[in-house]
Amino acid sequence: MAATTVVQDILDAAFATSTKNQPGTIATSGVELTEVVKRKLQGIYAFAARVNPLHFAATLDVVGAAGVWERPEAANAIIRIEDDAFVEVAVVPFDDRLAAEPEPAVYEFGGGFILSPGQTNPPADDDTLTFWFSKRPDDPDPLDASGILDPDWDDGYNDLLIFEVAIYLSMKDNRDTEVAMLKTERNTWAQVFASYLQHSTANEQRRFGHKRVVNVDSLLPMLTGGA
Repeated sequence: MAATTVVQDILDAAFATSTKNQPGTIATSGVELTEVVKRKLQGIYAFAARVNPLHFAATLDVVGAAGVWERPEAANAIIRIEDDAFVEVAVVPFDDRLAAEPEPAVYEFGGGFILSPGQTNPPADDDTLTFWFSKRPDDPDPLDASGILDPDWDDGYNDLLIFEVAIYLSMKDNRDTEVAMLKTERNTWAQVFASYLQHSTANEQRRFGHKRVVNVDSLLPMLTGGA
């Protein structure tokens, strides 16, 4: 189900975490805090990409230009690249460009994916390749306090975003004791969210590969104020 939460819902709940939060004095809701909510959600999506890159995911067809395919702007992490026959195009190290021979391959360099030279079965330099990736969140729509969050966001985990914003408010006001208390609550929600990301599709059948096991504590420094 698409998200129904708007930026103002997050701000109201974040301000309510402390009687010392005074709307309009710590930060400006309509401008500054809309950007804060946007950035904090971006951070949560980056966190999610490290736990389960398939959860917030999208695809995009990219047309090659002289053997270069531009990285999708919305991509947090590239998961897979395919040609129009659904054959995987491997991503190989720039210093070992024939690592996937005889499979078609590209290497990443300077924000693009470049055709590896010397291949026996390369994609054409103007082929359309499909990029599968873990995505960044869409900006709130509209980009103000009335804006709805990214449609893929799960409203059931709003508390994680609320505490991220609340920590920002307390840090800006130098309330260190309060920051520590808020981070404890935030870390609990981060663990719950990460657990959901790991078990949300528990019946997946695999012929090869291993189950992803993530040390969530090692990812907490990615969030506001660190672990």
